[in-house]
Amino acid sequence: MSLVLPGAGQIYVGTSTFNKVRGGVYLALEAALWSGWYYYSVHKYNNQVSRYKDYANTHFSVGAYEQEMHNIYLLQLEDASEEANFRIRYLNSRESYCKSIYGTATTNNCYSSENLFEKDSRHLDLFANVSLGESKKGTSFYDDNQFYQLIANPIFVLGWDDVTDRASYQQLGLSDSQSETVPLGTSSNLSTYQDMRDKANDYASMQAWFFGGLILNHVISAFDAALSANANNKLLYEEKLSWLDQMHLGSSVSFFDGFMASVQAYWNF
Repeated sequence: MSLVLPGAGQIYVGTSTFNKVRGGVYLALEAALWSGWYYYSVHKYNNQVSRYKDYANTHFSVGAYEQEMHNIYLLQLEDASEEANFRIRYLNSRESYCKSIYGTATTNNCYSSENLFEKDSRHLDLFANVSLGESKKGTSFYDDNQFYQLIANPIFVLGWDDVTDRASYQQLGLSDSQSETVPLGTSSNLSTYQDMRDKANDYASMQAWFFGGLILNHVISAFDAALSANANNKLLYEEKLSWLDQMHLGSSVSFFDGFMASVQAYWNF
């Protein structure tokens, strides 16, 4: 019983206030753990997700990001090797990014393995000069969660409205495949967004602690209930033996004046 509902076994055994109090404690702990799980891993997590999505809707722009990347890729890169290095360093999530918006990455030529950023005017027009929140009015992305996860990556920094310290073409070092990856810019709004997402992830990861506590409460309560039941059963067995010890049986057989048999039972006080 306690394995299914902690404390139920102790209350069922009863026999003492101590058993019943322990049962109440296990029940209260079960309720507290479920309440804590719901409050932190559901209620506060959902609220935090809404906060960081609202923040991105206000401060991130798909149109701004697309225009910045177009300017670098189509206007500044000089040869195929630089294009390849740029793709590896700053566009490695492009296919997933486009898929999170449309469901199919190649829709409106958002992604192309051959001619990237070409013939994608329809894609650009959908997001031009508006914030993320404005561009999503009346519609929705194919995979919101993946999209909001992707834009937390620094390679999307140019889509945030406070981006500063933009790296120059020369600083990117794209002619050398061995050079380190240079940030395209800096953004305090991006840092704030990352912190907000981290906090949401902390709330989500707390459910592992709550479920671990729930399992432990069930196991410990069941073990404790088994000990209580065993002790109670021993006590009942001893009382039964004590009662039998005071009871005596007797019998006799006589052949005088005919056959006679008798059985007697008596109690010693």
